Amino acid sequence: MRTSLFAAGARLAMVALMAATSLHATAQEWPTKPIRMIAPQPPGGGPERVIRGIAQGLSQRLGQPVVVDYKPGAAGNLGTADLARSPADGYTWMLAAENSLTINPFVYKSLGFNRQDVAAFNLIASLNQLLACHPKVGANSLQDLVRIAKSRPITYSSAGAGSNGHMTMEMLLTDLGIQITHIPYKGPAPAVQDVLSGQVDCTFIVTAAVVEHVKSKGLVGIATTSLSRIPSAPDIPTMKEVGMPNFEGNFWLAMFAPRGLPKAIQDKFGKALDEVIRTPEVREAMAVNNTILVGSNPEVAQAEINKAAQRWERVAKRLNLSID
Repeated sequence: MRTSLFAAGARLAMVALMAATSLHATAQEWPTKPIRMIAPQPPGGGPERVIRGIAQGLSQRLGQPVVVDYKPGAAGNLGTADLARSPADGYTWMLAAENSLTINPFVYKSLGFNRQDVAAFNLIASLNQLLACHPKVGANSLQDLVRIAKSRPITYSSAGAGSNGHMTMEMLLTDLGIQITHIPYKGPAPAVQDVLSGQVDCTFIVTAAVVEHVKSKGLVGIATTSLSRIPSAPDIPTMKEVGMPNFEGNFWLAMFAPRGLPKAIQDKFGKALDEVIRTPEVREAMAVNNTILVGSNPEVAQAEINKAAQRWERVAKRLNLSID
C-alpha cells in the first residue's frame, strides 16, 4: 500500500514538474502569435496617436503584430471585463485610463468583472485635468470662483457621472466648502461645447480637451492638476499655486494585464514597453495631449492604482453615487 501511494505521489510530482517546465518553456518562447491590446474607448480622439504609437513600437520589438482592439462601453467596463476573462498568457493587454479599476468598482452596481482578476503592469503616463470657466462667469482665479459660487448658483459639466472630471470636481468642492451644480454629459466633447457656448458655467476635464480654448480666450483657465505648469499653456497656474498643495486630481494612463502572468513574459514585455514609451514618436504624441511620461514596474503600478482606488472610493461614498 505504501509503495502504491509513493508511486502515485511520484507520478503527480512528475506531472506537476512537466507542467511547470512546459509553462516555463512557453513563457521563454513568447510571443509566437499576434498580441491583442484592448483600448476600452472609441477609436479616434486625442489618445489615438499615443495608442497607435505604443502598439507599433511593441510590434517592432516583440516581432509579432500588436493589434489594437477598441471595445468602448460602460465607462471602460466592457473592455476591462474582456481583459479579466482572458488567459494570463501574455497575448491580451489593456491600455487605458485607471477609471475602470479605481472609480467604477465604487459607482457601478454591476461591473461585469472582478477587479482582483486584473493587474496593473506599468504606469505609462500621468493625465492631468484643467478647471476652466466661460468668461461670462467672471472668475479669473480659484478665489474668484469660490466667491461667485457663494453668491449665486453656477454649474459645471463633466464627461458623465462617475467620470474623472466629476469625481475630481466634487473632491475640490468638498475641500473648498462650496456647491456648484453638476451637469453630466455623454463624453468630453459635448461637455466642453456647452461651456464654450455659455450654457454651462465651468468644467473640470482632461487638459487636452480644453487647453486650446483657454489659449484662444474662449475659456478661462482657473488651474491645472499638473504638478508643474503645462509647457503649452504656461500662464495657467497649478492647484498648488492657487493654494491647494495637497490636491490630487491626476489620473494614470496605464497598461493592465490579466493577473498571474509568468515572470518571463512580464520581463520581456516590460523591457519592450519601457523602450517604446521613451521613443521620440511616443513622447511627442504624449506632449500633444499634455500627458506626462512616467513609466514604472508592476509593483509600483499596482500600489499606485490601489492608492487611487482608496481616494475615489471615499469620494463615491460621499456622493452616494450608484450607476446601473
